[in-house]
Amino acid sequence: MTESMCTINPAKYVRGKISLPGDKSISHRSLIFAAIAKGKSKIRSLNTGVDVLSTIACLQKVGVHFQLGRYTVNVNSPGLFDWHAEDKTMFNCGNSGTTIRLLSGLLAGQTFSSILYGDESLSRRPMERIIEPLTQMNAIIKSTDNHLPLTIYPSKLKGIHYTLPVASAQVKSAILFAGLLADGKTHVTEPVPCRDHTERMMKMVGIPIFKKKNTWTVHTLKRPIPGFEYSVPADPSSAAFWVAAALLLPDSHLVLQNVSLNPTRIAYLQLLNKAGATINVSNEQNNYEPFGDLLVKSSSLQGFSISSNTIPGLIDEIPILALVATQAHGTTHIRGAQELRVKESDRIATTVTCLKTLGASIEEHQDGMTIHGPTPLKGGKVNAFMDHRIAMTMVIAGLIASEPVYIEDYSVVDISYPDFFETLEKIRY
Repeated sequence: MTESMCTINPAKYVRGKISLPGDKSISHRSLIFAAIAKGKSKIRSLNTGVDVLSTIACLQKVGVHFQLGRYTVNVNSPGLFDWHAEDKTMFNCGNSGTTIRLLSGLLAGQTFSSILYGDESLSRRPMERIIEPLTQMNAIIKSTDNHLPLTIYPSKLKGIHYTLPVASAQVKSAILFAGLLADGKTHVTEPVPCRDHTERMMKMVGIPIFKKKNTWTVHTLKRPIPGFEYSVPADPSSAAFWVAAALLLPDSHLVLQNVSLNPTRIAYLQLLNKAGATINVSNEQNNYEPFGDLLVKSSSLQGFSISSNTIPGLIDEIPILALVATQAHGTTHIRGAQELRVKESDRIATTVTCLKTLGASIEEHQDGMTIHGPTPLKGGKVNAFMDHRIAMTMVIAGLIASEPVYIEDYSVVDISYPDFFETLEKIRY
């Protein structure tokens, strides 16, 4: 094994109890809301992956102070109305699309100019989907052909009515955040429901937000919100990899603790249950964000179909679901997933390439893939394409393959799940 390559040997089964990292989407937002709030906040079980650390680094630039412990982060903020920075402050968003999109909405209404940039992967990702609505709100944004870096100049924002052309929680959140600094009301209509963590957290901290049918409305934020305490539930997208391992390896049994059960995040669990999976929920609780324990056992699965209507609720789980489909009985169809072309990697192309290398019967389409199963996977050498979800999918593939799987650039898992390999060693047999 070289420094950039790891070897994953086949496993007999996985068993045990897992504590997962805090949900990445909720972690980003809890930090941002703590920065919006005036005074001290305490956040427990924060995801400490590289992406979330990018959000912390950016918020420090506007005068927010963080004290990061092993399980808790203490935040002290001047509040949204008193964010301050030098003109043309550089905000390094790293690999994090969530960081750059959510912060763009809040920086668009500030009295200082900002320059947002990121790594090579983030610089390839399109930004017009936030530039367009924010510009409609009177934001002044200069880009490089709708790509990074973005330069955001001071401006007085106004509320708008905006219908998302594609369901996107990040774009929706950017507009709602900008609405807090805009004159009048801001309305965002989503074509199909997508992640609603921002809206739930606005309600939690006392920011007025209303929903009528499929339209969310916020008003100008009139007064500072106070600091708060919050515990981040475990990340269901990270749980998906262990769910797959337990389903596919015989004689397996896993308990995944305190996993977010937000209805916009568990479509993959509902899909797998319909395909024959044994996944049960226990100890369910609800504190703005519902969460509970998942009990997963080995299961015989049938092929399934995913269409454009269900893609928004499954967008992060498509690579691991494609791996599951290689072991399911029958043909699986995944369509309407063209959004995957502009993720950390082109996840349609990279998923198909990796699984084909390991012997899967899989065909690529412009908007998805078709997978025939069950097909035994062999060993082989694959590349993670600097994409954390591709890397973790290939690790699970290595557990069920007949020979070792060698993964290049495996360390990219640190973006969302720094303890991934440590957890793997605790449960594999």
